[in-house]
Formats: sequence, C-alpha cells, structure tokens
Amino acid sequence: MPTCDEITTAVNEYNGENSALDSALRSALDATSSLPSTSGRFLAEVCLIVDWGSIPFLSFENRIALAHEIETAWPMLRPMRSWHTENWDDETRMLIRAVESLSDTHPLPTPGLKRRQLSFLSKYLHACVNGAFPIWDKNARTALHIENDEACWPSYRDWVIRVRQEAATHKACCLEQIRLPAECLLRTLDKALYVIGGKVLAEKRDKGR
Repeated sequence: MPTCDEITTAVNEYNGENSALDSALRSALDATSSLPSTSGRFLAEVCLIVDWGSIPFLSFENRIALAHEIETAWPMLRPMRSWHTENWDDETRMLIRAVESLSDTHPLPTPGLKRRQLSFLSKYLHACVNGAFPIWDKNARTALHIENDEACWPSYRDWVIRVRQEAATHKACCLEQIRLPAECLLRTLDKALYVIGGKVLAEKRDKGR
C-alpha cells in the first residue's frame, strides 16, 4: 500500500502538472450548478467530466443518454450534495446506502461500455454530487492492488469501503497536511492513487514491449 512519503510526492507531482486543468473544471462546474436541473445542464456536466477524465470514446449519443439518466436520478442525487458529517464511519455508511439505492434505480446503461461508464459515473458522483464519493478507475485500483475490475455497482460499493479505509489510515499523518484549501480528503488521495497507479501501469507496459 502507498506510504505517506509516496502519497505526498505523488500529490505534489499531480498538483504541479494538473492544477490549471482542475481549476478550470471546478470553475465550469460551479457555473453549471447554478443552472436549472434540465437535460441541457446535465449534458454540459457530462461533457466536462468526460473530457476532463479522458473518456473520449463515450460518443455524443452516449453522453446524451447519460445526461437523461442523471436527470431522471437527480431527485435522489440532489440531497446527497449536502451530505456531510464529522464522523467518518457514519459518512461511509451514508455513501454505502447511497450506492445501494442507485443500484436499484440507476443501472449502468449500454452493455458494451459498462466499464467506461462506471468510471464516468464515479467521476460524476465525486465532482458534481459529493466529493466523499471516490473515483473508480484503473490507475487507482492498480495503486491499491485491487484486481477486481468488474464494472458494476457492487464493485463500486466495495471500492467506496476500500478507498475510505485507506483515506482514514492516512488522514492525520499526511492527507490533512497536503490537501489544497477546501479540498476533500478523497480528492487528495485520488490524486496520489492516479499518479502512483499510472507509473505502475507504465512500467508494466514497458516490460511487455
């Protein structure tokens, strides 16, 4: 598992290379969040997340479909935006219940794109609903040595538990010291996992050549 030194180094590297991109995304999402809850707003958010998350293979038609699904689920998602508790375990339980509710009413669409869509949906939940939701992607799973890549809500539920356990372990020793002002601890940890996992995958690709 990543050490505090590895996490700190990776977060500093991420911030040095991506702070402008993340800031631009945040500004754009802050602007869209003030718009009425219509499919047009959600399509704009979907496109922002897809392009920021480097998911270009989600066609415009798929993006429209995702926006409609988000609009349908918004009455359930909107209250989650204000969820916050100082008790870490209580917050984790709230998130688990949320994922279980979503699995009942918001299935992953388009069978051929399920893996990419779970990656997208986790990014949308994190960036547009509540930062306490962790991002589910290959880099992060690689950094934590998680081999399960089945793109389904039960996998994401287990991922919520695993990542929040890791965040709790490093909360006081490094994450609170290196996170940016007002940044969620899960976002700080995600930056580290993205960089660490990316390097591991790059090494594996180099060895396979």
